[in-house]
Amino acid sequence: MAIPFRRSVLPALLATALSPGFSLAAEPDLQLENIEVISLTPLHGVGLEADKIPSNVQTATAEDIERNQALDISDFMNQTMGSMSINHAQNNPFQPDLKFRGFTASPLVGNAQGISVYQDGVRINEPFGDAVNFELLPKSAIASMNMMSGSNPLFGLNTLGGALSIQTKNGFTHPGHSLEAYTGSFGRDSGTIESGGSDGNLAYFVTGSITKEDGWRDFSPSRVEQFFSNLSYRNETSSLDFGITAVDSDLNGNGASPIELVREDREAVFTHPDNTKNELRMFTLNGSHWVNDTMMLSANTYYRRSDRSTFNGDGSELEIDGANIVDDDGEVVTPFAPLGFDGSEEFIALNNTSKTKQDSYGFGLQSTFLDDLFGRENQLIVGASYDRSDVKHASQSEIAQFTDSRGTDGTGFIIDETVVDGDIETDTFSLFFTNTHSLTERLDLTVGGRYNWIQIDISGTSEGGEQDLNETGNKHVFKRFNPTVGLTYALRDNLTVYGNYSESNRAPTPSELTCSEESSPCSYPNAFLADPPLDDVVARTIETGLRGQHGTMNWNAGVFYTELKDDLFFFPDVEDEVNDPRLTLGNFDNIDKTARAGLELGVNGQQDKLLWFANYSYVRATFEDSFLYAREVDDEVETFEVKKGDRLPGIPEHNIKIGVDYAFTPKLSLGATASYHSSQYYRGDEANEDKKISGYGLVNLHGRYKLNKHVQFFAKVDNLFDSEYENFGLYGEPDEAPGLDLDDPRFVGAGAPRAGWIGFKVTL
Repeated sequence: MAIPFRRSVLPALLATALSPGFSLAAEPDLQLENIEVISLTPLHGVGLEADKIPSNVQTATAEDIERNQALDISDFMNQTMGSMSINHAQNNPFQPDLKFRGFTASPLVGNAQGISVYQDGVRINEPFGDAVNFELLPKSAIASMNMMSGSNPLFGLNTLGGALSIQTKNGFTHPGHSLEAYTGSFGRDSGTIESGGSDGNLAYFVTGSITKEDGWRDFSPSRVEQFFSNLSYRNETSSLDFGITAVDSDLNGNGASPIELVREDREAVFTHPDNTKNELRMFTLNGSHWVNDTMMLSANTYYRRSDRSTFNGDGSELEIDGANIVDDDGEVVTPFAPLGFDGSEEFIALNNTSKTKQDSYGFGLQSTFLDDLFGRENQLIVGASYDRSDVKHASQSEIAQFTDSRGTDGTGFIIDETVVDGDIETDTFSLFFTNTHSLTERLDLTVGGRYNWIQIDISGTSEGGEQDLNETGNKHVFKRFNPTVGLTYALRDNLTVYGNYSESNRAPTPSELTCSEESSPCSYPNAFLADPPLDDVVARTIETGLRGQHGTMNWNAGVFYTELKDDLFFFPDVEDEVNDPRLTLGNFDNIDKTARAGLELGVNGQQDKLLWFANYSYVRATFEDSFLYAREVDDEVETFEVKKGDRLPGIPEHNIKIGVDYAFTPKLSLGATASYHSSQYYRGDEANEDKKISGYGLVNLHGRYKLNKHVQFFAKVDNLFDSEYENFGLYGEPDEAPGLDLDDPRFVGAGAPRAGWIGFKVTL
């Protein structure tokens, strides 16, 4: 039965949008039930029946996240959602590389980001590098989340493989007060408070949490402090929400370790520290107003300040020759051995530091029209957005010496060639529309598109101030219209077939744009040079599938194919690397094509006291172009050829997720999730010539006991069978640190051992 999306049902629909799966049967005049409403744009608004959306959408609510007891939303999605996997490149649970359909959302600047992330309509991919810092999304503030698949242009730039849209809690939808705390393995302690309520037209919600841990690896403590508040106003025609998000984090993720070291001691780190500190302050204002029964206006504005500082102790190619520090060619880096070096040191370290200040603001506006067209239901959304960011990035490398534990002590001597002082100003303007029209009672057509215009202006100095970007000029403009068209057809009341074609684009990041000149290899990703422009990456996705219901069971089956034109790849410059103390030199360049093709199967349901789900996905991520790249092998530079059809590293082909929760009594419930991720290639083995990282499976348990309506206890066990596994790998140089005699160039991100936590929650 079609739903008349009018102002008379707005309160119920908004509640449904915040709580997918919410039943409207409680409204006697509507006679609706099991209606799931999905928002089509970042600004949300009225939304659309899930069965009318011509693509696969995965949803979750605050209740789902709490029941799973995941550390954060990336952990939750990895355990429960289809086509999801994680690379622990940093080996810190708060800093994962999240993979969806072979596309990445990562906190690491320089990673090719392909997923856009929104919180209350505000894009939270960082302005510098499109990075996603998951610890900056307070888990306790999340009311619902939609994982939109495909190259959906309505979610703007960087939506190559998907978009994650998050809605936060407010006092109308989440009243009450609670205190939660837990403790357990790895020295992890966490406490969270929530309070919400309403009085007539006004409501408030506030939550705060502190989580700290020592980490399961050596020298890996972390601390995350999160705060979120929302003040809300509602009447029959209007809504207004003012939100504040504040997060401070201090994370030590000491990266992958040589595979030989991991075999000896899984807790050991190669070098340390690798510290990242993030400070976020974000203010959002969202509003909506029904102009009449068929027209709704929605708008938002925001200010976001995100500051980031990093400190990375690492190895180098430098040596001591008499009184001088020299590179491998004997060129003098500094004409004297800095204080503390007596000439007997075999290894010289570097302290690589950076500071990035990111200020951004913007606004969005959209109108939703619900007037019938040609006598049939029609929903039209048109809108515009503007975003401005100002990024100041500074980085440098200091000569240091290793400690006995492979930490570093600085000498105070800065290598001039490594000094970068950059300023990046970005302006982004977009116009978008989407229209869903009921061609018949069972057939719905959706057409839409978005025009993106982005200008990136880079200035400052690099290479010790020798290159002035203000004089050379480094302004880049990218503009493109991305279309989408899709159909849904209800074969029966409980069976729908869908198909969709969509396009989206990603503009090269400043670190890519300024590191594209072959004659001037860059220290990935921190150097800024006035290099020739790169092309933007364009994604084209086709997907089709079926979804349906059988009693209390919901299921979906679909296939997809995404082709990326002018994808960006980092080409290491191994020959020049030995002439520079920085190990990761090279350049970005466009390659012709890459592709992701796959199959997704999902089923979930509820049977009496049992909740359950199962997901399977097959992702075939391939290079569709042939090219050469170099890597150092046994102290010799070796060239490898990537051929069409070779697999992209870091992406498992097969992912299986299974979960169950059973309420044994009204007070006691127990659950488990099991997952399997197949093997993957190491980063650096794009030619697919070496061994893969082995596949692995994990089982996690969680349980909850309600003492009474106010007090409950909970517990969870991760990696129940204490599996030893790795989910990330790359090639490196294991001989650049003291106290180790290692030859194998493979580095891996080791998975955490078995761990458990217990806690309580008090609710008023």
